[in-house]
Amino acid sequence: MKVFSITIFRGFRAVGVTVLATVLAVLGTVGSVSARETYNIGTAWTFFTADAPSTDLSSMVNLPHIQTTSATANYLKTIDIPAEWSGRRVFLRVGGASNVADLFVDGLHTATHRGGSAPFTVEITDRIRPGFEATLRIVVSAAPRLDVLPTAGGERSYCGIYRGVELIVCEPLSISPAADFGDVVLGDWGVSEGVSGSVSGGASGGGGDGVWITTDRLSGDRAEGSVRLALLTPDALPEGVFARARFSDAEGNVVTQSTMPVEGGGALTIPFSLASPRLWHGTRDPYLYDVEVALTTGEGPASDSISVRTGFRTVGIDEGNNFTLNGEAMRLRGVILHRDRMMVGTAITPFQTEEDIAFVLEMGANAVRVVGGRHSDYFYALCDEAGLVVWNDGPFTGAAYPSDIDFVDTEAFRENGRRQMREMISDLHNHPSVAIWGIFANVSMRSGDPVPYVRELDELTHRLDPHRLTAASSVRDGDINFVTDMISFDLSIGWETGLPDGVVPWLEQLKKGWPDLRAGISYSAGASIFQQSDRLERPSPASSYHPEGWQTFFHEEYMRYAVDAPGLWGVFVGNMFDSGAAKGPSGALTSVPTGEAGVIDDRGLVTFDRKDRKDAFWIYKANWNDSEPFVHIAGSRLETRYEHRQTVCVYSNLAEVELFVGGRSVGRRSGERGVFTWENVSLRTGVNRIEAWGGAGSGGSGSGSGALGSVGASGVAGSSGTSGSSGANSGSDSGRGAGSSSGGSGGSGSSSNGAGTASGAGLGTVLATDRASINIHPTAAATPRQ
Repeated sequence: MKVFSITIFRGFRAVGVTVLATVLAVLGTVGSVSARETYNIGTAWTFFTADAPSTDLSSMVNLPHIQTTSATANYLKTIDIPAEWSGRRVFLRVGGASNVADLFVDGLHTATHRGGSAPFTVEITDRIRPGFEATLRIVVSAAPRLDVLPTAGGERSYCGIYRGVELIVCEPLSISPAADFGDVVLGDWGVSEGVSGSVSGGASGGGGDGVWITTDRLSGDRAEGSVRLALLTPDALPEGVFARARFSDAEGNVVTQSTMPVEGGGALTIPFSLASPRLWHGTRDPYLYDVEVALTTGEGPASDSISVRTGFRTVGIDEGNNFTLNGEAMRLRGVILHRDRMMVGTAITPFQTEEDIAFVLEMGANAVRVVGGRHSDYFYALCDEAGLVVWNDGPFTGAAYPSDIDFVDTEAFRENGRRQMREMISDLHNHPSVAIWGIFANVSMRSGDPVPYVRELDELTHRLDPHRLTAASSVRDGDINFVTDMISFDLSIGWETGLPDGVVPWLEQLKKGWPDLRAGISYSAGASIFQQSDRLERPSPASSYHPEGWQTFFHEEYMRYAVDAPGLWGVFVGNMFDSGAAKGPSGALTSVPTGEAGVIDDRGLVTFDRKDRKDAFWIYKANWNDSEPFVHIAGSRLETRYEHRQTVCVYSNLAEVELFVGGRSVGRRSGERGVFTWENVSLRTGVNRIEAWGGAGSGGSGSGSGALGSVGASGVAGSSGTSGSSGANSGSDSGRGAGSSSGGSGGSGSSSNGAGTASGAGLGTVLATDRASINIHPTAAATPRQ
């Protein structure tokens, strides 16, 4: 991650550079630590689609920007090129454009990028003239193509430049902002000009930093490895040029540094050794180091410098099929993340990225699987800081619909997949959170045998990065499951077929038939918070009716039977959020930025707009998050019911929960896997007030009384095991006291002929509460619902 770039993006936000020379002085001060300057040029682009009857109908947009039609999008911007840039090298970095982007500078075609997931950088030095204007035009198409992956999948397609655009200005002697890690490592795997998947037509490449940090040996005593650089050098290289890598700890102290002489262009490797490294250890201790890489000449100022944050850790899988972090076994408890959101599509802001990560951490997950394309640089920086283990899928995605073609046995298809894998590894290599490369996801066998190609991608990935694991998501049996280091089966039991407890014999068969297969699982079921039913029955996934209650039941059952099942290296819950679907009924309809109707894949635990947590979300929080006390009354959105006797279910991560109906306690329960259940709760016709109080454990016990006719009031909090008091009014009423931290009880009392009495153990400290209302329909008494 480039700290400088994030500072520019978040601090300057959308700084416009319509007349670039006017902001040169201001932005130049930001980049004064080196000769590199970065300019955000995201504002005031002229936008029109290819099917517009006239360019006079164009509009002015700011980037990021997307549309949900497949019409080719045109983005134009004219900028002034300062005369001071004469003799320097200028690059254009596009953070993301779906799916094929062509760059024109002053009408001349300059580069093509095929693949909508990764950023790309193009050198435009020879296309511009310092002191004159330059017109940039980026043409973006999301039309389906059989030579650009993915060619299949269930994600909604968005067309546009969905991340920012920057100009990067460097000295002739610089770290290359347009390098490919594959070129640096493999050399002979260079991509031919014009081949599908490449950035062609000039000096261009990936969207990374040009700096790759690799740890070859790691122990508690020492970390040893190398910092690899991709360099730009002038024809006449000055004497005495050195490249320096300086590592600093979280307090800013320099802990080690190394230098190497620069003797020519291309790649340079700087070895490093660090004594007693503090390891990056997931959510337990996500420790990071800052690495500053600089090019210097003698005692003069740096010709170029870049700051990268990284961490030291090892990942693996042991003989017991456990994922290991720094040699310690850990069960990955993950969620599946798509990369879109209501009203913004894939053009997600930094604040929205922070919000998404906060949901993941609140639920207590320790891992995420990124599907449908990579997220922003900022997303991975946040995962580094939070300690989330990341499994990042590649572009080879399986068929979601019968009309899909997911594998095309042509060289253009294969090369595009190779290229996109290289880009992904190049861009994300320095992030310690990224531990697993996804080789394929749910690929079918309808379009030929993809296994040889899967092997090729797996071998390429291991050659580029031997220090991470490879994995894949599968929906079928066969040899395809034995290629990658690990496999995860995407289960539909209880959603598309059968009942959720059918996962039990499935797991038994997996263990019996393939005991040595390094297997994990993922699973999902749809739900709309606007659809509620008091009948528990599995809906059809192909319908648009997905009542929330079935999803809740589905995840309860998987939590009971599968989440902690032995022999699995990880469990990934699908999905963290509802997402946009390509087509077909899959839940409620919503509006998208263009105002057109779009279909939602409603298998998320949180709604598409991030406004509502579904009941299933709280099941995982109850089991995975033990640091934030809570109680949640499930089914509260089903407000009107037709039977007087109801089962009330509460989710909590506390030891005990007490339930109150209309102010009366109906008992305390201990939970099983975070689920607390009260059966045959009697409710009256009309609105019933339901409250759940959760505590850390029982307090002391005692008794109290109230005089005849006194108002039934809440009991006074007891202390040191003494009672809370309660009173009775006209024969029957109740009160309760919140037990104190020293164990006082709450009390409830009733009276028919005089003073009432109350007794019972309390909850200790009441740590969390939740309230809901249930309306029993007036017809319930006469005609109970069948």
